[in-house]
Parts: sequence; structure tokens; C-alpha cells
Amino acid sequence: MKKIIGFVIVIALLLSTVISAAPGDSSDPIVVLSYLDQRLTNLISEYKLDTISNLSAQVKNLQDELKSDGEQSNAPKLEIVEIHTNEKLIAQEGTELILRGGEAFIIASELGGLTNVTKGKDFVADMSVPANNLLIVPRSDGRGVYTNDYAIFMVRGTYEVIK
Repeated sequence: MKKIIGFVIVIALLLSTVISAAPGDSSDPIVVLSYLDQRLTNLISEYKLDTISNLSAQVKNLQDELKSDGEQSNAPKLEIVEIHTNEKLIAQEGTELILRGGEAFIIASELGGLTNVTKGKDFVADMSVPANNLLIVPRSDGRGVYTNDYAIFMVRGTYEVIK
């Protein structure tokens, strides 16, 4: 009997502390939704998480713009140009040429010829253009290529075919 009375007293003491605790108090083991909302709001403002979500949305928008700009790029494309017997392809400064077929020769100016980037050399007047080598025109002073028969080039930049 003493054991039962001792047990009842211990239970009564435990229940009295739980009953006397205010809801949302530090001694209350139950977490209230309003406490969680308040705590999360404080953390969001403390760590500026609302700003971070805005910044990530801006980054995503910028990435989307870059993707769409890349697809609609106005960068010059390589174009296929054919020249025939006794025709000349006169190119402007910065134009790139690649001989893909046939035979062609260099047209130089007083200041030099075309730069062969593939071989790392300057090609002077009347030199044969090697196939599949990248040539760059350094100045807009009448430089280019000609053929006695037929040649096909890949060209990027400004040029004119003269007959």
C-alpha cells in the first residue's frame, strides 16, 4: 500500500508541472504553430533569405536571356563561296578563308600577303593556297585569292568576287 501511495504522489507531482506550464513556454514540451511561424520569419530576415530567393530568380532570368541570345546570335557564319576561271575573291580586313576544293593562289598588296594561321606563316603573292588551312586577311588593301580554274572556299567576313 505504501508503494501505491508513493507512486500516486510521484504521478501527481509530474502532472502538476505539465498542467501548470503555459502553452508555447520553454517548459512546455509541445511546440505551437505560432512559435514556429515567428521563429522562421526571424530566421528569414536574419539571414536575408528573401533576398537570396529574389537573386536566384534574377540569375535564372539572365541565364534564360543568354540562352535565347545564343540561339539567335548575329555572329558571322562561315559561308561557301565558289570562284571560277580568272575570278578573284577580294576580302576585307579580318576575313577568314579556308580552301575546301580546287586550286587557288594568293593576291598580296605592297604591305604583304595573307596570314596562314595553320602554318604560322605569311603567304605572299602568287603562292599556292594549301587546302584546309585557315587564312586571315590582315588589311583591307586589295588582298585575296584568285583561281585559274575553279576553287571553293569557306569564308567568314566581308568579301567581293570580281570577274
